[in-house]
Amino acid sequence: MEGRNSLSDVRQRISLYFDNELDQKDQDDLLEEVHKNPASSRIFEKEKNFRNFIKDNVKRPAVSPDFVQNIRNKVKVR
Repeated sequence: MEGRNSLSDVRQRISLYFDNELDQKDQDDLLEEVHKNPASSRIFEKEKNFRNFIKDNVKRPAVSPDFVQNIRNKVKVR
C-alpha cells in the first residue's frame, strides 16, 4: 500500500504544481522526484498533456462589458 499512497501523494503534488500552489522548495523537490522516478514522470507528463489539451481546445465564450456590468448590477448588495 505504501507505493499507492506514494503515487497518490505525487499526483496531488503534481496537481498543486500546475496550479502554482507549491512554494519553490516543494517545486524543486517534486521536479527532482519526477526526474528520478519513471512512474512519477509518466504521471507528470500525463497531467501536463491533459492541461495543455484543455487550454488548447476549450474556449471561453467572449462576453461584452455591458453583460458583465449587468450581472454586477444584479448581484450588488443593497
